Amino acid sequence: MKVPDPSLVYDLEVRVMDLEQKMEALEKALRGLSTGRKADDPSAYAPLPDPVLKLIKGGEHPVRVIRQHRLLTQKELGESCGIRANHISAIERGMSYGLKTARRLAHALQVPVDLLT
Repeated sequence: MKVPDPSLVYDLEVRVMDLEQKMEALEKALRGLSTGRKADDPSAYAPLPDPVLKLIKGGEHPVRVIRQHRLLTQKELGESCGIRANHISAIERGMSYGLKTARRLAHALQVPVDLLT
């Protein structure tokens, strides 16, 4: 039995990961088409009620306010966006975070990214 070339295996793994990302993007676009909106379109999200927006404008952390409005625990939010619950806790206490994390949180919370940044 011949042992496969490691570089070939690596190349195939990279291609599979690329295909998985493309499939995810296609599925997201299809979900957007079924609702008549693009998946990344901010209007695809239901508007937040005024009391929630008022809390955010008053200085409350947007991730915490929206998470609580959606009736999610930190653990549930973490599972839906792939961020550990203790990291979400730190973010809600004021730790800075990058755009990639903001996008993941915004997608999970169903809000535009600019609301969290």
